[in-house]
Amino acid sequence: MNFLEAPRSLIPEAHVSATTQQLYEQMLVLRSQIGDEAAFGELLEMHGPHLLRFTRKMMESSPAQVEDLVQEIWMAIYRGLPSLLDATKFRAWAFRIARDRIYREHRRRKIAVQFLEQGALAELPETEAEPAPDAEELQRGLALIPPPQREVLVLRFFEEMSYEEIARVTGCALGTIRSRIYYAKEALRNALKRKLV
Repeated sequence: MNFLEAPRSLIPEAHVSATTQQLYEQMLVLRSQIGDEAAFGELLEMHGPHLLRFTRKMMESSPAQVEDLVQEIWMAIYRGLPSLLDATKFRAWAFRIARDRIYREHRRRKIAVQFLEQGALAELPETEAEPAPDAEELQRGLALIPPPQREVLVLRFFEEMSYEEIARVTGCALGTIRSRIYYAKEALRNALKRKLV
């Protein structure tokens, strides 16, 4: 059977809608690059909540300070948009700008940005199935781990980015991302255990 002649019911709907969404986003990016403010408004509406959540989880600041920082991030995205060469990479590119602004703010405030070295992680005792932390516990645990570890967990599990996208956002090699996610999970598990003790 020719794929082009296949009945629509044989084409997975999730694939069609995901592809349609991606194409629509790319069209919005291209229109925004030539100055279409309505298209940029749609991009902001589409990605604004995700960038706000990422910024909120990466910063220990008041809601007003986070909103101010997100405004700066969107201004940087708007100004930099004409230089984006590949419209398919918009999401990772926008998160990269957000990440850079967040770390600049950390440096400005002299927030220590340290990686936990592999040897610095305490061995976790083997336990029976642990109860899953609730949302509040998880948020408190994330706040206790260093920003580089926090960011990979937020990007992977809250923003549902692939390892490849996270590598583009952070500018790290794919193997580094895999390792960082592993150690970030360990650090979060340790942080949650310390909170319970």
